[in-house]
Amino acid sequence: MKLKYIIMTMAAISCGASFAAEEATTTEKKADQVKWGGDFRLRTVYMNNVPTSVGANYQESSFQRYRTRLWAELHPTDNLYFRGRVVNEFRTQQTGDRADNWSAFDETVVDNLFMHYSHDLFDLRIGRQDMIYGTGKLILDGTPMDGSRTIYFDAAKLTYTGIEDTTIDLFAMYTQAENELALHTQNRNLIWNTDPTYDGAEAGGGLYIKNNSNKKMPWEAYWLLKTKEDSTTDFENVNTIGGRLMPKLNDHLDGNLEYAYQSDGEDTAFMVDALANWNITEKAKIGLGWYHLSLEWNPLFSRWPQYSELYVYSYTPADGGVGRWSNVSMPHIDISLSPMKKLQSNLLLGYMYAPEENGPGGGNERGLLFTWWNKFTIREKMLSDKDKLFGHFLAEMLQPGDYYTEDQQDKTAWFLRAELSYQF
Repeated sequence: MKLKYIIMTMAAISCGASFAAEEATTTEKKADQVKWGGDFRLRTVYMNNVPTSVGANYQESSFQRYRTRLWAELHPTDNLYFRGRVVNEFRTQQTGDRADNWSAFDETVVDNLFMHYSHDLFDLRIGRQDMIYGTGKLILDGTPMDGSRTIYFDAAKLTYTGIEDTTIDLFAMYTQAENELALHTQNRNLIWNTDPTYDGAEAGGGLYIKNNSNKKMPWEAYWLLKTKEDSTTDFENVNTIGGRLMPKLNDHLDGNLEYAYQSDGEDTAFMVDALANWNITEKAKIGLGWYHLSLEWNPLFSRWPQYSELYVYSYTPADGGVGRWSNVSMPHIDISLSPMKKLQSNLLLGYMYAPEENGPGGGNERGLLFTWWNKFTIREKMLSDKDKLFGHFLAEMLQPGDYYTEDQQDKTAWFLRAELSYQF
């Protein structure tokens, strides 16, 4: 199903929904008809010596990213709105191999274009939209190969709200490899795993339930199906079932526990994502966690940095593509400190293992990972009631283990990033 057919379907349903909404709300107060806003993001990045499974290190790279987004919403009634957003991101690069791929005059793309209709018992959203579920270990980024420039899915989502404290989402997505809604198009493949010339799509769908009836034990359950992706081998449908618990025992103890089981009819795989937090004070907490993915794990629609911006580059086409998380097990300690209102410092110390010894070094120790993320807000409400100037500084270090060659083990990997953003 091509994107133009999705848009045509969206338009047709929009007309019908708009007519029904006008009939149902003739005596209701209408919402503000037009809303708009945007953001600017500036990043500078440096990385070096990131080890890969083919026995070589990702070359030293230093570059800047400049992203601009503008969005607008039309609210003809209180229960119907349309949203669109355009984005442009260009780069400047000092070292590395992507200087010719991201020019100062880059494409401008539409990354949101959807209709949202609300009823007493359901919400319906059709079109190009961002979708994030849980902690993003299965569904977060529909366009992983442009980094965080866009994360959209071309999708339809129906949310049933007729059960108290419960939502049930039924959705399907079919995202083309290239963004067809682009000005000055670069024909950039946004989803490829192994073949940069792939011109197909990724597709799937699922059912996702969220329940908050027990305030001390909210839970989620899901069934997900991925039906299409770029692959060097014949791709079989991947079914994933799982659940997530979010215990809140008291003011000091909370956590997260997610388990998922996966099968493509031949191979099976599983995921565990666990974290227990001790909230010492309002400004300090410490957590113990464990993240585990078996060898045949398919990350579905979650090829993004997850626990590490550095380590996402260690996965190569030989592993199934950049950010294709699998065959990793990491116990970790998390520390979060907020010494002042507008500053938060998050630290993670983890040791990564490979459940299967398939690396170039022959061992199962991927290495010691350290991340230090400082997020800060400089000022709010400068020019309007909703604007904000904020940013972060991120430093990551990996000391490779015997999963990698002796030469790779001798080289400490680094990832450094500074960001400044303004939203309005």
